[in-house]
This record gives sequence, structure tokens and C-alpha cells, in this order.
Amino acid sequence: MNKIRVVLAEDHHVVRGALAALLAKEPDIAVVGEVADATVLLNVVKALKPDVLLLDAHMPGHRVLETVQTLRNRHPELQILVLSAYRRREYAIGLLEVGAAGYLLKDDPQETLIQAVRIVARGQQWFSPRVMEILIKSASERNQQPISELTKREIEVLRLIASGYKNAEIGAKLTLTEQTVKNYVRRIFRKLDVETRVEAVLYALSQNLVSPEDLQD
Repeated sequence: MNKIRVVLAEDHHVVRGALAALLAKEPDIAVVGEVADATVLLNVVKALKPDVLLLDAHMPGHRVLETVQTLRNRHPELQILVLSAYRRREYAIGLLEVGAAGYLLKDDPQETLIQAVRIVARGQQWFSPRVMEILIKSASERNQQPISELTKREIEVLRLIASGYKNAEIGAKLTLTEQTVKNYVRRIFRKLDVETRVEAVLYALSQNLVSPEDLQD
């Protein structure tokens, strides 16, 4: 069995040690590296090539949004799971929009961390349930566009977006060209009055068009 290779980036050695010990108990997860200094993070990821980076959002020595975007540009297959103390909508959405695969709160239950690592390792997104509640509520309040404006095909595309599929993958599943999928995505954004895939999915969640399980299963 191929284990999920994880690098931990956390400047507090006690917290980092606890996370490493927790993950080490899982037979399908291997902690292959630990980073205490954000200034060496890019080099460590380049050298170790982990499947998942568990990244403390508040490590000194870096700006987390820029770090996530840089890592995703350099290592498209890397899944980044952000560990944060904040439940603010803007903070979570900002990280997701630059490429983070998941957002975990530091006081979430331990079993939630294990679940999140496994889910993002499969290429899917994961949100802390408490953050998800805030994001869905905010999306519903900010956007009053009727979901009924979407066609059946647009709903199919939106559900696949929510499940983490890229445009080319959506095209393959629906027997459409990638350009056709891009056209559908643009129409969905226009009808829902949103600008990003994250916002579109959050609004779909707020309208019960998709469920959190669509993002995580």
C-alpha cells in the first residue's frame, strides 16, 4: 500500500510533535518531513515531494496566501491543507482561491485531521464543518440570485465543480469539449453573480443544490 506522504509545517515544536505522533499512528500515512522555519519550506517541499502539506497559516517568515500560490504553481500535484485558528469567511475563501485544498481549524477533533488528510490526498477539497457553516450562511446572505435560472446541464457542471473536477475532467465525464465546459462555467458565474469557482460552489451549497458530501466523498 502506498502511504500518503505528509510534510508538517508548524513553528511550535510541541504542536508539531503532537501532529506528527497523531499521523504516525495511521497505517496509510507517513510523515516524511517537518518544517519549523517558513523560509526553508519551498526547498523542503521541492526535495521531499510530499502528497500533502499540512501548513500552519500563521507561521512567521511567510505570507500564507503567497506561499500557497507559489507552491501550487511549482507543484500542481501537491495538496495543501491549511491549519488555522481563524473562522473568518474572507480568510478561508482567500486561501481556497489561491489553491489550498482544505481548511482545518486548530481546535477541530483529532479524527477530523486524519479524515482531512485522506480526503485532500485524493485530490478533493475539505472544509472544517464549522468553517463550512459560516461560508454557506455568508454565501446565502450575499447572493440572492435564483438557482432556478440554471439549466439542467449547468447544474450537472456545477455539481462536478463541487466534487473537485477540473474543466477537462468535466468535459470527459459529460462528453463535452473543454471549451464548451468553460462556456458553461462562465454562464454559471454570470447567472449566480459570482466570480470564482469557490463562490459558485458555496452558493450551490447554500441552496442545497449540492451537499458537503459532494465535496468530500
